[in-house]
Amino acid sequence: MASVNIESLDIVLGNVPILKDMSLSIADGEFLVLLGPSGCGKSTLLHTLAGFNDVASGSIRIGDRDVTWADPKDREIGMVFQSYALYPTMNVERNMSFGLRVAGVANDEIEKRVARAASMLHLGELLKRRPAQLSGGQRQRVAIGRALVRDAKVYLFDEPLSNLDAKLRAELRRELKQLHLTLGATMVYVTHDQVEAMTLADRIAVMKNGEIQQVGTPDEIYMRPVNLFVAGFLGSPTMNLLRGKIGRGGAGPRFEGTVLATDLAGYPFREAPQEGREVVLGVRPEQVRVSREVSAATPNPAKVAIVEPLGPQKIVWFDCQGAMLSSIVDDQWVGTPGDAIAFGFDLPRASVFDAQSEARL
Repeated sequence: MASVNIESLDIVLGNVPILKDMSLSIADGEFLVLLGPSGCGKSTLLHTLAGFNDVASGSIRIGDRDVTWADPKDREIGMVFQSYALYPTMNVERNMSFGLRVAGVANDEIEKRVARAASMLHLGELLKRRPAQLSGGQRQRVAIGRALVRDAKVYLFDEPLSNLDAKLRAELRRELKQLHLTLGATMVYVTHDQVEAMTLADRIAVMKNGEIQQVGTPDEIYMRPVNLFVAGFLGSPTMNLLRGKIGRGGAGPRFEGTVLATDLAGYPFREAPQEGREVVLGVRPEQVRVSREVSAATPNPAKVAIVEPLGPQKIVWFDCQGAMLSSIVDDQWVGTPGDAIAFGFDLPRASVFDAQSEARL
């Protein structure tokens, strides 16, 4: 296995800048997920690591080798694409071993590698079947196995689960996580699905418009987003956002918005905020407390708008002076649209952003 180091990388496709002065270090054995909306450059970055795109400037190192201009076959990578791209006339064993046979690997070594990959991916009983005889999940396992038999230093995944239904995605997510734990391999995974990113990654790199916004563990990205884009991209339902300004209360800084006002004495500001500064208060739904009565913990009145049952929990959408906010409650909570409730925030776990720069304060 090997680390990956990207330094000051620029990618231009058809005179259009795609990646801009990008630097990123991926540790040996790390599972890094590139997360972002369509068109943000995450697949372009992955394809550049694989050697499919020319580099305008910057460098790429895999282990101790500079591979910036190396051919894809010389980079010691394994690639899994969004589409299975299996040979329809070959059985599973031949699909998995085809690249090794072309490379002239000895037959006994091929058999050993295929058997090992098939065991890891539960394909042992399917080796003689052709792709048409397999389910979508089984075909994607074969595509992953085809990459694994290469014994690569780095494995690259380009949205490999996006064509599968929800149940299969959940199953293969779990298998990919277990596969990484078993192999200890360096893996780089592209997705726009935040659930995949949060469940699979050791670290997540959130991208926007060809630039990395934040790199961190799933908990860091979710709980301490560095800006409004990251805050809004992760989370379902999305973070509740309220605009206002910094005021002064008896206990310290205070948020004063058009919808509500609340003390910020428990919020861990990086530096003391200036009074009058325009800010955005962000509170995730699970950080919103709701009750039937106004109290010190739930001082703000509201009315229930929608209740969404999700089995073990419910999402309560409520109206506070024209602003629609959400809270996640347990399955025992009982309420219907129109009910009067009260709510409050877990402010030490909330986020405050500058309204102009959108950076976390």
